[in-house]
Amino acid sequence: VLMEPEYYKLGIKGIHFHTTRVMLTETTPEALKKMEEDLDYAIKLISSVKPHVVAYACTSGSFIGGLDWDKGIIKKIQDSLGCPAITTSSAMIDALKHLKIKRPVVVTPYIDEINKMEKKFLVENGFDVVNIMGMQIIDADILHAQTPEQIYEFALKADRPDADGMFISCTDFRGMEVAEKLEKQLGKPVVTSNQVTLWWILKALDIKCRIEGKGTLLQ
Repeated sequence: VLMEPEYYKLGIKGIHFHTTRVMLTETTPEALKKMEEDLDYAIKLISSVKPHVVAYACTSGSFIGGLDWDKGIIKKIQDSLGCPAITTSSAMIDALKHLKIKRPVVVTPYIDEINKMEKKFLVENGFDVVNIMGMQIIDADILHAQTPEQIYEFALKADRPDADGMFISCTDFRGMEVAEKLEKQLGKPVVTSNQVTLWWILKALDIKCRIEGKGTLLQ
């Protein structure tokens, strides 16, 4: 529920966001994998707007089954709609590489079981994860109720001096609101799920714009 208002508040000219949903009430491996069962219907619903690019905007829902799972989601969307497609997990990989981050700290709202899967996904993509720390939240309503201040303080605890960047995971988590503040405090780039997804969308559409106050990646 967070991504749509976050993007609309940015007021980016020349782009319209259209959304459809897949159900998720709790952040568990079983529930995240079940989301994929709704993908065909979600694709059918979104096809009516003739999209130019499509994002499967769930970080954990795209890394939960590993590299092939993530690639399979992208391929299904591209084959069905005939346009570029991305998952938040793949956008994360592209953004970290773009910023030359090799040793990230990862901050999440997730339980440890899901954190292990995210770490594995990053390692398989060539990253050395210095630390991954989660808030141990399962209930989706509690997850998106976390304030930017809570996320900021938690991220400070998760940071390690030998990390060369930070990723704040989850599209229903208000990390983008504190990315720039964390960058100034930590002296390293901080990227978030909603930030990397938007960056990839703008790149795919060849829309060049500077978005101030939301971290290095969007500037």
